[in-house]
Amino acid sequence: MKLNPLFDFIIRFSILIISFLIPFIMLFSYGKLNSISAYWESPLQPLFIISNALTTYIFVTLPKWRISALFLFLLTIFSVEYYGSLHNIFAVGFFIFNLYPLSSIKRYRFLMIPYILSIIWLPDLFWMEVQAITVLCLYHLLLLLKLSKLINN
Repeated sequence: MKLNPLFDFIIRFSILIISFLIPFIMLFSYGKLNSISAYWESPLQPLFIISNALTTYIFVTLPKWRISALFLFLLTIFSVEYYGSLHNIFAVGFFIFNLYPLSSIKRYRFLMIPYILSIIWLPDLFWMEVQAITVLCLYHLLLLLKLSKLINN
């Protein structure tokens, strides 16, 4: 079933905003933890799960992002609390497998630089994840706005 284009745009845009804001909501409401996954063991666990579930939904609808969606889904269902090693493997896989779809569209390939820098340069895992998520949100926002412009023209 195809969604109305305007409704689809609103849903995707809303999910992008939520995905961008949730790490900051976690930070300012509970304090900085070692990683975003560490919020699994906090009262903010539902925010972690909801954000990842919504992002997985968006990624699974995009062919080049399906592997990333799978890794995000797996890191979400295997909690850091009970399956720490497995969770971390899926988390690393998620961030690595995002490189392929990020590089697949020439128009926004420049975003690879801050994304790669966040992975290899930032010594703090929490801020590395925040920067990588911010880059991913920006990438998808730019794609969404470009697609919307093409559809409306």
